[in-house]
Amino acid sequence: MEKQYKRNTLRHWYLGEYEWQGGKVLLAYGQFYNRPGFYEGMNGHTSIVQTVKINHEEKEFEIQTMNNLYHCSFDSCFFERQDDSPYKLPEYETIKAEYYKPVNTEGLSKNDMVLVVADYNDYYFESLIYQNPDGSKGKYSGYPHIGMFTDTFLINGDREPYEYDEESEYIDIRYSVSEGGFEFYSLSTGGRNLWIENRGDSTLNIYGCGTVIKLTPGRRVLALKKD
Repeated sequence: MEKQYKRNTLRHWYLGEYEWQGGKVLLAYGQFYNRPGFYEGMNGHTSIVQTVKINHEEKEFEIQTMNNLYHCSFDSCFFERQDDSPYKLPEYETIKAEYYKPVNTEGLSKNDMVLVVADYNDYYFESLIYQNPDGSKGKYSGYPHIGMFTDTFLINGDREPYEYDEESEYIDIRYSVSEGGFEFYSLSTGGRNLWIENRGDSTLNIYGCGTVIKLTPGRRVLALKKD
């Protein structure tokens, strides 16, 4: 049975600043549910935030704009984005300590890479997790390319191709975006196995790894195994 949300629920939400009329205003960003005029799970932002109150009984923040009260549960906060917000939520560190669930990296080796995706992110991309040969955390850059007919998303490692000792070490992951999923057209993982994890609320259809992957929420699959 499909979950019924309160009127004007915002999920995977965070607060951010927006430049407007020569100044900065506070908006709430996320996915809208049970919001008249919006389809379920629509990404967007509210109008200017007037007040933010904490409701311990309902385990949520109540964000008031000029015309609407939004319900923002503790467990659906987009903590990684909220960490970068100039607005500090009341009791934020305590709430984060209880509700934040980072990507599980236990059991992953230097031969593994995890592509984290979710429907609440633009172009589905959330992060890329891997280790360098020396055990340090791998870095990456990710950015969209807006096409006339199809948008794509490109992910590269922290070095230019000519800086790698061998071409096989180069990280170059690219996919085209479609409604409900994406399709890889370049999949260089630097010789690593590629796992894909869905942190969102809806199933994503993933193409370009052989058979079609129907990746349900909360699931992680091995999409590419290197010899």
